[in-house]
Amino acid sequence: MIENKMNRRSFFSTLAKITGVAVVAPTALRAVFTSEAQAQEKRRSAAPAAPAAAGGAAPMVDPKDPVAKAVKYVEDHTKSPEAKGNHCATCGFYKKVTTQNGKEVGTCTIFAGKHVYANAWCASWNKKA
Repeated sequence: MIENKMNRRSFFSTLAKITGVAVVAPTALRAVFTSEAQAQEKRRSAAPAAPAAAGGAAPMVDPKDPVAKAVKYVEDHTKSPEAKGNHCATCGFYKKVTTQNGKEVGTCTIFAGKHVYANAWCASWNKKA
């Protein structure tokens, strides 16, 4: 029979780790679920704006906008080496709406109430299912 003896030092070390996880985990989970709830609320509040967007009334995303900067938005995916050939038209968050100035534009759940170019890219790109 194998005996598993735990000395005092390893006991308190293990106890500290378990306590740390018990303290940090709820905070981390709350942050994750709060972010998801905020994203869903943002999508819900953006839904009434969709008919206006379909008519072409929605503004285009400004690359200098703080949200656009945060996700590294570029209007031409070929100008970003991070894009690796991906662009909004192949993203799961994108939905084609119309054409403006000869370019396809659509809506994106990342930029509620605004249009993005189909040829654009941002770091939130997610492969279309």
